[in-house]
Amino acid sequence: MFDPAQLAALSAIHRLGSFDAAAAELSVTPSAISQRLKALEETTGTLLISRGQPCTATPAGLRLVRHHDEVA
Repeated sequence: MFDPAQLAALSAIHRLGSFDAAAAELSVTPSAISQRLKALEETTGTLLISRGQPCTATPAGLRLVRHHDEVA
């Protein structure tokens, strides 16, 4: 079972393209977004977001984004 806050962070990063925008949408700090994503990546054992401008989900990240959207 994945942490809903971590999945929400992943989804927001992918949808909005940046950690800062995701943090603003979820009303947390960019550091909290980074920590949530790092924990989720450690849980899954794979990279979920390609860092860049804009940030985009990897194929594994996209599967989790879809999962989040279905359960949300």
